[in-house]
Amino acid sequence: MPVMDGLAALREIKKTDPAAKVIMVSSMSQKAVVLETIRSGAITFVAKPFEADSLLHVIETALAE
Repeated sequence: MPVMDGLAALREIKKTDPAAKVIMVSSMSQKAVVLETIRSGAITFVAKPFEADSLLHVIETALAE
C-alpha cells in the first residue's frame, strides 16, 4: 500500500468503525504478524497463497456472525 501498510489500515478502519469485520489477507504469515492483526481487530487472517474455496468459507463465516 502506498500510504500505509495493512496493519495501519486495519487500525484506521477499526478506529472509524469498531464494528467493522476485517479479514486480513497477506503473504506475511509469521506468527507475530498474525497475532498482531488479530489483536488489532481483524476477525481472522488468511495467508497467501490460498484456495478460493477457503477464502469463500472465511467470508461466509464472517458474514454469518
